[in-house]
Amino acid sequence: MIRNGLLSACAVSVSAALILGILYGAEFLLNPHGELVESWRGGRMVHRWSDTLPVHGRVGDDLYTWGHVVKNNRYGFREREFESPKPPGVLRVMVLGDSLTWGTGLAVEERYTAVAEDLLNRASNDSAFEVLNFGLEGISTADQRDILEAYKDLVEPDLIVVGFCFNDPKPRSLNYSFERETLRQSMTGRVVERTRELGRRAGLYFLAELQRHGFYVAAEAAGLIPGWQTALRRSYAPSSDNWLAFVRALRDIKATSDTLGLPAPVFAVLNQGRRSSDYLAPDGYLVQYLAWYRQAEAAARDAGFAAYNHEREIPRRIRNEPMDVNALDEHPAANLNRVFGEKLHLEVVEAFGTRR
Repeated sequence: MIRNGLLSACAVSVSAALILGILYGAEFLLNPHGELVESWRGGRMVHRWSDTLPVHGRVGDDLYTWGHVVKNNRYGFREREFESPKPPGVLRVMVLGDSLTWGTGLAVEERYTAVAEDLLNRASNDSAFEVLNFGLEGISTADQRDILEAYKDLVEPDLIVVGFCFNDPKPRSLNYSFERETLRQSMTGRVVERTRELGRRAGLYFLAELQRHGFYVAAEAAGLIPGWQTALRRSYAPSSDNWLAFVRALRDIKATSDTLGLPAPVFAVLNQGRRSSDYLAPDGYLVQYLAWYRQAEAAARDAGFAAYNHEREIPRRIRNEPMDVNALDEHPAANLNRVFGEKLHLEVVEAFGTRR
């Protein structure tokens, strides 16, 4: 009897070892971005995709965005400290936006706000320009309006800029829908989320995300939840609460700009895409992006903004090359931020020329 018990225990142990071996083998073979490894650097545990991508996320007390350490000023923004009251002779541009403005995957000097500031100061002999970045990850245009209200007296801007991403009218995540949230809260959904958490703890990062992704893809295919495009499209319905809140936020920003006696605020559409050549012959995904961009740009212009996009500049200024930060992240790379910064520089010059 004891012998049978020992044999059963051995069989279970061998089976568990085989299953784990299969799982870790699958993680190694299927993960296209290499193994997520841990190593000590400077006395801190660092996580990175080995041999492929740099550090991303929080490591100890430090936050990294794809290899770049994030440093915030005293107000919690990824920007240098600035003087208040504003020094004489300084022309200050206050830029609002989400993660595209914040600069996911970029060094501070690669962001379009830094590019524009550098160009402005190189061309100016009598004024010092400060282009201050008040972007934050994951915020909506309504949140950006609130940031303006909270910091306008401290900043004393001479011009207000809104950097627009196509998901800014939506205050929740890109793929959020009532149906998806209901499924996530269901018994099956909770099991999937728990499995993901346990898999990540065990180091099976790719498989953990794969099973969760597969679950929601299957739910989309079965018609249980909408895809992210459909979910986001709801926010662009002119009568939707999200769209009305977006338009109201634009009007509030314009009213604040008028109260401060400033030139018309600038609305910069931060166009995204996989490759610059896509803008010469847009495919299905880009056609949808462009429709959202143009609808938002028209709304901003109706609200009194000086609104523009980068549809022409992208294929002219960037050769047929990727415009994403990396294979895992679709945020605009440095080459695209350069295009954004060059055009913002011209818009700022025009705005101040109009004021004079």
